[in-house]
Amino acid sequence: MNRSNLPMSVVKLKKWWDSPEKTLRCDLPFQRHAGVWSAFTKSSLIHSMLADSYILPIVLLKDRVGVDERGKDVFVYNIEDGQQRLTNVFSFMDEENGWALHSATPTIRYEGEDYELAGKKYIELPKELQDAIAQFRFSIQCLEDYTMEEAETLFFNINSGVNLSPIQKAKSRMGTDLIKFFTDLLGGSFFTQAISITEAQAKREEDLLMLIQAALLLDNRHEGLDYKTISAAFCLSYAESIRGIYNADKRDMLTETIQFLNNSFETRNKFLKKNNVPIVVVIAKIALEQQIETKAFRSFINDFASSLYPAYEEASGSGNVKCKLTQMRLRVMFLAFCKYFKLNAEEVKKPFADGIPLYEGLSAEDDLGIPEPEDETNPADMETIPEASAPAEPVYTEPPNTEVLEESGIAEGQELEDGGVESGEVEEIGA
Repeated sequence: MNRSNLPMSVVKLKKWWDSPEKTLRCDLPFQRHAGVWSAFTKSSLIHSMLADSYILPIVLLKDRVGVDERGKDVFVYNIEDGQQRLTNVFSFMDEENGWALHSATPTIRYEGEDYELAGKKYIELPKELQDAIAQFRFSIQCLEDYTMEEAETLFFNINSGVNLSPIQKAKSRMGTDLIKFFTDLLGGSFFTQAISITEAQAKREEDLLMLIQAALLLDNRHEGLDYKTISAAFCLSYAESIRGIYNADKRDMLTETIQFLNNSFETRNKFLKKNNVPIVVVIAKIALEQQIETKAFRSFINDFASSLYPAYEEASGSGNVKCKLTQMRLRVMFLAFCKYFKLNAEEVKKPFADGIPLYEGLSAEDDLGIPEPEDETNPADMETIPEASAPAEPVYTEPPNTEVLEESGIAEGQELEDGGVESGEVEEIGA
């Protein structure tokens, strides 16, 4: 196996990639499919190119495929390592369908000037930055006279030992098809521009974690999926469990909901943090069911964010991934949603499984449109208590035994007017 360097600009490599001959290609059987990088990872690559940061070398397999009309050797180049780097730069440079840089992309200092990159497409960048990207030269190594066994061994050696976050580990367990589906959803404006995510969170791909948490909560709402937490570790197991069974109906529901959010939010919203995003996705599904307009839904979220909901705040603190606290946040936002849009909360499908109480832990004092508890006391079960001002009813007693009265010296007909007997006489009777 021989190795050589290939000094080639990005714009030249893109021409090879787009050429009818496919001079540059990626069809090795052991290669991973394209499109598995997160929006922030792609954006970080563009930032690194402009910042002249270190970028791993590209490795190409060089094969002779014939000669041209002038008798010169014709070669094709297959990407051994660097598929994501090259294809994402190429797609970014597409003037018609290019993607926008993530909202968490840092500002770049280039040739003494500061440039904002967040949310920008290639065609929106200043000409000097466009040229810097087009003329950028990756470090490229070409391998010739190799065997396929050598190529496979090199590929797995290059890609082993990578330190991954828990949610990044979930990607391998979800399978190519499902991760491609989720990655496409993460490419819209809601996840790339609207959510408030830090650079560190973006590097750990916590936007993917938020999306998986939302899918889990929707499964609880529609299928009664049981969960005790929405932590990264639990979501890792959940992601593995849905591989191959996340059907078309679920995909359509999630796609429609995220598209609704894409239309609702196109710029960064401070409320859309990691703790709140999965809750907002579930409430967005309810908004779709109630035919709420995107603008009205955005207004509701802004109103909710500026209002005081102590129960929601308490459920957003330490341990907020626990089931009970997650359900409390769903409960509060759902009831606030119903109150805002004047909906009867008991007639709208709840934001969680049917068996979960709607008002648990809340009261009418929480100002969420909770109905006052009805007095369910049955009047028939209550004792009749005489009013204090009412005269006492006479108590019937058996007439006195005449034989006892005669022995006591009291003749018949000598009862007192009040129907009783003199106290002394009673004491004598009782003697």
